[in-house]
Amino acid sequence: MKSIKNIHEITKAMEMIAAFRFKKAEGRFSKSKNYLSEMEKLVANLSGAAANLSDPLFEKRVVKKKALVVLTGDKGLCGAYNTNLVKAANLWLKDNQGFETFLIPAGKVGFEFFRKKHVPMLGDYPEKAMADLALAKKITAELIQHFLSGKADEISILYTQYKAGGAGSTRVHPFLSLQYLAASKNEVKNPVEYLYEPDFESVFSNLLGRYLEGKIYLVLLESLTSEYSARMMAMKQATENGEEVLDSLKLLKNKTRQATITRELSEIVSGASILV
Repeated sequence: MKSIKNIHEITKAMEMIAAFRFKKAEGRFSKSKNYLSEMEKLVANLSGAAANLSDPLFEKRVVKKKALVVLTGDKGLCGAYNTNLVKAANLWLKDNQGFETFLIPAGKVGFEFFRKKHVPMLGDYPEKAMADLALAKKITAELIQHFLSGKADEISILYTQYKAGGAGSTRVHPFLSLQYLAASKNEVKNPVEYLYEPDFESVFSNLLGRYLEGKIYLVLLESLTSEYSARMMAMKQATENGEEVLDSLKLLKNKTRQATITRELSEIVSGASILV
């Protein structure tokens, strides 16, 4: 019972820490989500003109090499969060056996798992807990370089979508090439006409870079928010389970003590009756 009480205190403390970090991460994610949503609409509006400029990031290729960025956690004790991501990554590898595939793990758990399995990697980011803009810029620059150099013809991102009050679900989202933006342009109603200063090419090039960095930053934040949410729920469940075990052991202890007292009283009464 003493050991369980100690573990109960640890899980309760971890739940409180995860709740604090979750609230902070959720605030960052919510603010960034609205910003990127508007930027994505803007980039989609401009993507038709970009296609006419033959922007290399919109290049249509015969896909032979595929890469998947896998955003796992840096630590465990968060329920099935990491397990679901690893399963989804393995399923992606199975579904794309006809292509030359690579993984780019971001997060210590995924990095260690796929390194031991000797899965081909284009890069890795073992520590992603900070999920700051500097890391997003670094990942974005390297992914763009992989695409432009021909190391990958298609790059996607696997992460856990955040769901308020529940377990998030894994999702594979396209990143490069940007043909999906050109396709989404056709769905935009009442497209806006813009005036460009100094010119379209320089404006769009700068905007596109910010959009890609923002997209990586957003999925890092969403992944981190989902991880803290999963850890908070897992530690809460562990704490509640610990309380149930303690209650059961207390009941067992009381029953055993009562049985011992009853037996001793019976022995005393029996001995007294013999003496009489």
